[in-house]
Amino acid sequence: MDDRMVLNSIIFLNRRLRKAFDSRASAMGLTFARAQALLQIARTEGSSQTELAEALKIETPTLNRTLDSLEQTGFIERRAVEGDRRVRRVFLTDLSKDKAKDILEYTNTLRHELFHDLSDGEFEQLYELVSRLHVNLDDMAKNA
Repeated sequence: MDDRMVLNSIIFLNRRLRKAFDSRASAMGLTFARAQALLQIARTEGSSQTELAEALKIETPTLNRTLDSLEQTGFIERRAVEGDRRVRRVFLTDLSKDKAKDILEYTNTLRHELFHDLSDGEFEQLYELVSRLHVNLDDMAKNA
């Protein structure tokens, strides 16, 4: 086994996870990106679009496309900040608050199904390894 096989496996796992999430979540009008954004908005309601992009570790234009679709489907609303019309804060609508329980249950079920056969030790080791890969990616970004 070499590092190419491991990297390809991680990339393929990410694709499969997103596909599994999207196929089940489509009934709720969601995709992986939309659900992640909604969950972050629920945790930090009233955040600016820039703050949300930073928390989700994505570029602001990418987030704006996601927010556009969430706004069109009635899940969120964006409000201009008085005194600075360039800044818009993001809030859940009553529709998304009503569906929040379903979304949380769905994501909890997905996590349980994915990790159900890992021991506590394996799960902790997996988390530690993934965390170290994130640090390595952060270092790569600093040196780019």
